[in-house]
Amino acid sequence: MRMVPVSELRVNSELAIDIVDEEHKVLLTKGHILNQINVDRLQSTNIASVYITDKFCYNNTPTYTSQPTNVLRKVVTIRNAIHNAAQGIEANEAIAKALKAVNEIVSELDRQKYSLRIGYEPKKIALKDFDERTIYIAMMSSLLSLKIGFVKQQTYLVCLGALIKDIAVVSPTFKGQIDEKNKFHPIKGYSYMKEHYNFPEPVLQIILQHHELYDGKGYPYGLKGEEICPGARIIAIIELYYKIKTTHMEEGGSNLEQEFNKWASHLDPKYLDVFLKHANLFEPDMLVQLNNGDIAVVTSSPTNNPFKPRVKILRSETYQEGTILNLGDTRLAVYRVVYYVD
Repeated sequence: MRMVPVSELRVNSELAIDIVDEEHKVLLTKGHILNQINVDRLQSTNIASVYITDKFCYNNTPTYTSQPTNVLRKVVTIRNAIHNAAQGIEANEAIAKALKAVNEIVSELDRQKYSLRIGYEPKKIALKDFDERTIYIAMMSSLLSLKIGFVKQQTYLVCLGALIKDIAVVSPTFKGQIDEKNKFHPIKGYSYMKEHYNFPEPVLQIILQHHELYDGKGYPYGLKGEEICPGARIIAIIELYYKIKTTHMEEGGSNLEQEFNKWASHLDPKYLDVFLKHANLFEPDMLVQLNNGDIAVVTSSPTNNPFKPRVKILRSETYQEGTILNLGDTRLAVYRVVYYVD
């Protein structure tokens, strides 16, 4: 199955997963063939992207994070808890439900930690406040923690920290004073949560240190190396991954690799090495145009260089259709992502 932004959807595409809105209402079911009315309606809603399948897809088994029932319900539960905690009203019950949701996430990721790869999940619903991106970053930070060797309890704390690290940004206590660019928001968030709630110190330290960088060029204290708590060092890698995938994905593998290399010195090298061995920079079934103009579909990511995936040639003036190439063994690279083969 392949992710396609709703803005790029075409008629006659077959849905690989149900389309669900933020209230968990199923809008269209798996297997539905989109007509023009469907496409027009989706493009006028808050649905941001959907999974489709066609003859170029070979992997049609949904991953845990791709299934809306595993994500959207938890988004609502966790969002309510964070908003209630931020406002200091009726928070205990909401937080209890959120902690249960976090435990479910970590337990399922732990169960699948050997088979799952760290991947990028764009938002399915276009929300402006606390949204899917936050929970996806928390999920992938948790998966990286498990890949590194953290036990479930340690991973649980990393997941919690990733979810509430920007509590000062959403808290009305600091409205008009604090935003994501304000370098004091980690301190404000740490102090707020320490004063009002009984969260474990490792979670509070993630809130305080989530903008610290391994080379000492972060903030608010300029901590360096292992002075930074492990959870914050892990989240920094996933945050960068999401930032680069969001802003540079359309530009292809060379630019992605250049951006990663530019930021590598800011990140824990041991954790980054684990990330690169277990991450998909280009997900299986993704359609790509190579720098020689060929069109191919990604089949897998080698552990030695995820920027140079294995691909199957679909259209080429050089290679026979169906040829499997490991781009790491060639001078070829991904030039850009495409969504359909014309």
